[in-house]
Order: sequence, then structure tokens, then C-alpha cells
Amino acid sequence: MDLEFFVHVSLVGILATYMLIVSALWAERFGLPRIDLPRGMTQLTFGDSFEGPAPYGWGIFIIMMNGIAFAFLYATVFAQYLPGELWMRGIIYAVILYFGAMLIFVPFFLRDGFFGMKGHKMGWLTSLILHLWYGLILGWLSPIL
Repeated sequence: MDLEFFVHVSLVGILATYMLIVSALWAERFGLPRIDLPRGMTQLTFGDSFEGPAPYGWGIFIIMMNGIAFAFLYATVFAQYLPGELWMRGIIYAVILYFGAMLIFVPFFLRDGFFGMKGHKMGWLTSLILHLWYGLILGWLSPIL
């Protein structure tokens, strides 16, 4: 892995994650429930202290780091084994991430039930669209090792 590959995958991870965060915050404009990912990640990671809630920016930072890490996992491990065109590989990877999130992260860490059933009844759809959007950008722009 050379520097050019590292920078390219990092920038694609940042872009795809940025689009995911913005889309999550704008979801209400499209008739879907809004998901405030940075606030949720800040609460999960830091919780409240005597000074009040943790800074919102830390949630954005943590989500960006996750997005970059998952971009590297895609570019170095998964993409070479997935079938189809590059954009389709990204979509398939996004579906894998979606099911991982809905079956492990959301119920056990966020305590929101499988597929977020304790939250908004259409939250699963917002999450699916966000993951597909992330995967589409990732598959379209990311190099494969």
C-alpha cells in the first residue's frame, strides 16, 4: 500500500461519510425520519458530564474515522471478492454494513432493538438509504488493492 492509495481511500472515505451524515440530517425533507448520527455517537462515546453534553464535533470526528476505516476495509479486503461492477460492489458492501449495524450495533450498543424497532418505525429505511448512498460513493470512487 503506497501513499497515493492511502490518501485516495482516505479522501473517498471522508467524502462518502460526509454525504452519509448530511443525508441523515436532511432525511426529514424527503419524508423520512431524521437521524442525528453525530449526536448519537457523541452520547454513546462520551455521555453527559458535569459540564453538560460532549461537544457535537467529536461525534462527527468519530463517525468520520469509522467511515475511513470501513473504506479501507472495503478497498483492501472486501472489494476484490465481491461480484459485479465497481458501483455494485460498493452497494453489496453497504448492504453487509447495514445488516451488521442493524443486527449488532443498533440493538446491543444503542439499545434500540433489532433494525431500530424501538425508535421511529421507518428509521430502518433511512438507515438503509444512508448505507446504500455510502456504498455507492465508495464503490464508484475507491481504488481496490
